[in-house]
Amino acid sequence: MKVGDLVKWKRMVGRTRPLRHGLVVRIFDHKLWRTEERGPSVNWDKVPLEPFAEVLFGETTLNVPQTDLEVISE
Repeated sequence: MKVGDLVKWKRMVGRTRPLRHGLVVRIFDHKLWRTEERGPSVNWDKVPLEPFAEVLFGETTLNVPQTDLEVISE
């Protein structure tokens, strides 16, 4: 994934995702505490950085883990 790619949300079991497409405007690393894997007690020292994308959906910009996105056009 790179800046300028057209992306959409990946389908996930048990989650409803918007069907809109977005444009990647920035790539960066960020920490994310995943409670379903690590539990409710947060310890930021144990969380690794993971790749994120800043995505423009219409007039709204969202920071999304790249694992939740799928590239549809480069």
